[in-house]
Amino acid sequence: MGKKIRDNKALEDILLDAQYLRLGLCSNEKPYIVPISFGYKDNTIYLHSSRKGTKINLIKQNKNVCFEVDTFYETLPSDEPCSYYMKYQSIVGYGTATILEDEKEIKEGLKIIIDRYHNKEYSIDDLDLKRVAIIRIDIDDLHGRQYGMNDE
Repeated sequence: MGKKIRDNKALEDILLDAQYLRLGLCSNEKPYIVPISFGYKDNTIYLHSSRKGTKINLIKQNKNVCFEVDTFYETLPSDEPCSYYMKYQSIVGYGTATILEDEKEIKEGLKIIIDRYHNKEYSIDDLDLKRVAIIRIDIDDLHGRQYGMNDE
């Protein structure tokens, strides 16, 4: 079991370092989880989606979401079969999802996502905006854990 991460800066660093996010949604007592690329800024997560589909339908039914991000570093081997460990940092978080409607907010959210993965200039045209939905998650709570890091 990993050590709890209590430092807000360390939690933010994990959110900035993780390559993708797993989004947990629920409706009618049936959970649904999906991996997705994301953007993060100012205690807010931005996701992209098509305008129709399971993710959008579930968020419309229940705006309360859970998410997980992690950074996997390596397996820490052992001579004992049940003593292997993983060197990692992870976060489980909770928040409220909003499907953005305002064009300016949609562009800002999309830019935050794109900037995370690409470091060159680009333009967002109206056709892009018509095809994509941007979901904003206002983070309510974060729980971090780590194991095998330098400070342990």
